[in-house]
Amino acid sequence: MKKVAVVLALLTAVLQVAAAKRDPAYRDARRNGALAKIELHVADDEGTPVGEAEVKVFLGMNFRPKGRWVKGMTDTNGVFVAEGRTCGDEIEVFVTKAGYYDSRVKYCYAPMGAEHEVSDGKWQPYGAEETIELRMIKHPLALSLSGDFSYTKRLNEWIGYDIETHDFVAPHGAGKNTDFEVSIDWNGDWYPDYKGMGVRLRFTEPYSGYYFSTMHGSSVFKGPYAADPQGDYLKEARFYEEKTGDGQALRHRFDKDNCWVVRSRCKVDKDGRLLAANYSIVYLVSFCGTPYKSGGIRVFGAFNPTPNDTNLEPKREGAR
Repeated sequence: MKKVAVVLALLTAVLQVAAAKRDPAYRDARRNGALAKIELHVADDEGTPVGEAEVKVFLGMNFRPKGRWVKGMTDTNGVFVAEGRTCGDEIEVFVTKAGYYDSRVKYCYAPMGAEHEVSDGKWQPYGAEETIELRMIKHPLALSLSGDFSYTKRLNEWIGYDIETHDFVAPHGAGKNTDFEVSIDWNGDWYPDYKGMGVRLRFTEPYSGYYFSTMHGSSVFKGPYAADPQGDYLKEARFYEEKTGDGQALRHRFDKDNCWVVRSRCKVDKDGRLLAANYSIVYLVSFCGTPYKSGGIRVFGAFNPTPNDTNLEPKREGAR
């Protein structure tokens, strides 16, 4: 019965969206536009309103460059109201201010169907409040955010990976220090015999490992300012894609809503206590194979080369 109820609920939702898209007011708004109004609340990391921040809002009319810009500054309460005509499929907000990292947010009325219907020539909810985080620039370091694919023919066995150089450890690559070990699990088959592949990561040193940190989606600086030395560091991770017998694909990818804080190159005293370690930020781990039976891994992130320095704030474009 529960399954039947779920199916009926999903069917009802689909029919509601379809009905909204057939509605003449909705169709006219998608073709010719309707009024939209968004009340933007800009606040810093601690929730304090940010006044005199520059705001630019693009109200799209189906396809760029069609549309118009609404520009201005937040008031003393960090509020800016954008209003104008849009077809609902592309609304972009850019917020900047000296001393803060830039933020960018996209909104879209059209795909939400029944949630954002059109009433009296206006997208609903008209005057919706949205909060945008404008993160402060504190102590940016010259950390290199990078990570191109590195390839190896050594499949199904553990080899070292260096986060600082974004490469496998010699002799498999140009890396010099093993921050963690990688195994690319694959039999080398390419299409049409491809059945899937995956990658395993493990941290073998005492005190080494990683923990999850929530990404700040709207800011160009998405990670945490610093690592937590007392965090609960995990030792292993696995990502994969597999083809089942009925042709379906099973996938477990890196969670785009979280990044990793990594601790590695750990040094301990004779009693096993941690003396020194390096900290890194990892925004993405992905993998692939080539027709030449080489497996590749990409680890996108930044490595802080100073032992025991927990700062993970990179100096990058978007800092004013």
